[in-house]
Amino acid sequence: MVLASATLLVLVILAYLGPLRVVFHKVITAETQKHAALAETIFGIRTVKSLALEPQRKALWDERIAEAGKRRLAFGKLSNWPQTLATPIERFMWLGGMMVGVYLAMSDPSGYMVGGLFAFMMLSQRVAQPLIGMARLIESYEEVGAAIGEAASVLNRPLEMDAASGGLRPRFTGAVSFEDVTFTYPGTKVPALNRVSFSIPAGTMLGIVGRSGSGKSTITRLLQGINREYSGFVKIDGADLREINLRHLRSSFGTVLQDNFLFRGSIRDNIIAGRAGLTLEDAVRAARLAGAEEFIERMPNGYETYVEEGSPNLSGGQKQRLAIARALITDPRILILDEATSALDPESEALVNANLLRIGRDRTMMIVSHRLSSLTECDLTLVLEKGEVMDIAPHRVLVERCAVYRQLWAQQNRHLEPQGPRHAALAKTLIQGD
Repeated sequence: MVLASATLLVLVILAYLGPLRVVFHKVITAETQKHAALAETIFGIRTVKSLALEPQRKALWDERIAEAGKRRLAFGKLSNWPQTLATPIERFMWLGGMMVGVYLAMSDPSGYMVGGLFAFMMLSQRVAQPLIGMARLIESYEEVGAAIGEAASVLNRPLEMDAASGGLRPRFTGAVSFEDVTFTYPGTKVPALNRVSFSIPAGTMLGIVGRSGSGKSTITRLLQGINREYSGFVKIDGADLREINLRHLRSSFGTVLQDNFLFRGSIRDNIIAGRAGLTLEDAVRAARLAGAEEFIERMPNGYETYVEEGSPNLSGGQKQRLAIARALITDPRILILDEATSALDPESEALVNANLLRIGRDRTMMIVSHRLSSLTECDLTLVLEKGEVMDIAPHRVLVERCAVYRQLWAQQNRHLEPQGPRHAALAKTLIQGD
């Protein structure tokens, strides 16, 4: 009776492990979506207020809470069944065994069976109690297992740096080459880069152009070692990128992105960005080179002006120029500007573009931009189309021989074309006041 009951308890526990795991996974998904909706609303509170989306976001939050509550209720109901089924089996094991044992003891004239009965009941409890405890803890077991699984999905990802002390640490001059590089982002089948090959000598100002999704930013990501699962070779000064220490590689770059993050602290601290040994004079020099000095000096406390979380006291163009100054503070040999002037007003953009030749002196620059007019002074311009290299040459040569570049140039400079008869007649009519 004890063995049969114990077997039934084990079967009950095993039967509910799978269904409980499935239901609890739905609980985790619902809770994740709930917290994601909350975080998304808080992070995008300016957009929510500007578009008057409070009712929609509140309705979404209520929906997520209701879904999470429903999933938790379903999990609670299901997790009660193992204990509900285990309790009568455990009672049967205890009381049934005692009844049979008492009957056998009363039928034994020698009386030795009474002692054996008590010993056996103690042993049967040793078997039953752990199984009953497991049935009661099956809910906690699944919760802990799911939590460990979620943590493991992050912790078991391959490290970006296997060893901080490993890899080469060469002194860069800035020569860059891509040799038959193919890269596909996870979850997609279409390559972002397809057998890309080009090379530039040190000190080159390289513009990278192409339509959206052509692979412009992917080239800069591979060059910084952010994505390393590519075929082919990416080399700096002839050294394979995979053999270079990542920390040394990135500290040798200056990078300015389209959307840059500023830390809480003074403008000076943001420009220096924790670089040991750098002083206010270094920050002033970098700000002057980036064209940020004129607006910093107009701030209430100059370089000691405090930048709040989210930088509400700075415009997009001001943040962009501070990011450029931060990238220049270490005098990097390779500077990457990924749509770095997209948030600038025409005056600020003209100021930065006027400084590009001065900024790019004695360093390699890679400028990703949709505005071809800002790349006309580049030594070379790389034209990409659907992840493939169409051409690489100076601006004047590309306008003549590259159809993709010529089309992009014509689209962006359409306003410079001579006015047709219709426009001239319209202008004459407006002048005459008809």
